[in-house]
Amino acid sequence: MNAVARTLRTILYKFGVAGLAMVSGLFLVPRYLTVADNGIYKLILVYAQLCATYLAGYGNFFNFGLNRRKLPREALVGVIMRLYAYVALAAAVLAVVCLLLAPGRPMFGYVVFAVGTVPLAVLFGYTTKLVQALNEIDWLNRLNTIQVLCFVVFAVAIMAARHFDASVAPHLLTLTLGGWFLSYLIAAVTAYMVAARLSGVRLIPSKHPELRPQVFAYGRKTSLQQLLTQFNLRGDLILVGILAGATAASLYGMAVTASEVLWHISSSISLLIYARVAAEERSGSIALVERTFRFTLALLIVSAAFMLVVFPPLIHYALSGRYDRSIPVFEVLLPGTIAYGATALFSQFFTDQLGKVKFPLYMQAASIAANALICFLLIPRIGIMGGALASSTAYFVSLTLCIIYFKQQTKQPLSALFAVTRMDRDLVRRLLPHTRRIHEGGE
Repeated sequence: MNAVARTLRTILYKFGVAGLAMVSGLFLVPRYLTVADNGIYKLILVYAQLCATYLAGYGNFFNFGLNRRKLPREALVGVIMRLYAYVALAAAVLAVVCLLLAPGRPMFGYVVFAVGTVPLAVLFGYTTKLVQALNEIDWLNRLNTIQVLCFVVFAVAIMAARHFDASVAPHLLTLTLGGWFLSYLIAAVTAYMVAARLSGVRLIPSKHPELRPQVFAYGRKTSLQQLLTQFNLRGDLILVGILAGATAASLYGMAVTASEVLWHISSSISLLIYARVAAEERSGSIALVERTFRFTLALLIVSAAFMLVVFPPLIHYALSGRYDRSIPVFEVLLPGTIAYGATALFSQFFTDQLGKVKFPLYMQAASIAANALICFLLIPRIGIMGGALASSTAYFVSLTLCIIYFKQQTKQPLSALFAVTRMDRDLVRRLLPHTRRIHEGGE
């Protein structure tokens, strides 16, 4: 497939995922849950995602191990699946403990869903990372739609049940968490089967003492990096919940969900060059990162301008004014989301091309520190807007540190990142005809 057409197709898939996530996160679940229950739901998801993100980070070694180190595929898969077996066993034990505690403490009943979903999210993360390392991007696009599509179906069913049967009202939060769990179950099983077929190896645990230290040494660093990244993304929401309560977290979470639609643009572009960043020689990888950064930044700015016009009235009318306090927060979060959307590309370059795993850790730590400090200073004084100011400031800190470090490591002038080149203009001219053909084909 032509690279330009592949880029457009991936972006369209990502926007499809973003659209489904927006439908469930903005216009389905908040319509039938109370504002407070929606806050509990979002906080439970955040804590589960933090745990799953850390554990799934070991799957990043697939790209480095297969494309950079040229390690044997079956052996590498066996080591990572052996790790997964331990994760699944630990989650099962913890779920039993939570079930035993649930009768006296209802919150543990909700925690069970989070604990049960973590190993499914980790399995989905490992298998999709393998598919991504194999550069099977079209399959990866399809897999990434499954979980959110299934959850939208479940959410519609729950909303319909509430409409026709008032007796389900006390159980809406439990039903929503159950739908979330089932959506990950379907996605994880499907991704496992696809990854096994595409890789040509059995995805079963096995011992390989010579590979295990490499996987764990690399995985510990990248997993910590991913955990810090996730906390950087969700730390403000967690602190809003702690400092201002579940209702405030629900309002803030609405703004976060809306602003993060932008990340589907930057992540779709990063996805396309994921394997190439590691596989290219150093000079080629540097040029690829510079060109992709300019392209990503331009798309993010244009898309953000469109969202500023469209999203505020959409939130107001679709949710009958219940989440109007989220709109100013969304507008403050949007510039920071643009900045942070461009940092993943640099982190990937530092980790997979240069092998500099520690810098992204330091960058995330600095960003988290800025985020937490401003949250503690501002949230008690100005509420959820303090979280938005903290988050956007922290994201600009991340981008600034990445640009400085990239310049130091590559010895490239700053203009190499921002100056539009002839190759950029040629790419735009190539994109336009493909865009027209896709549009005409859709009609």
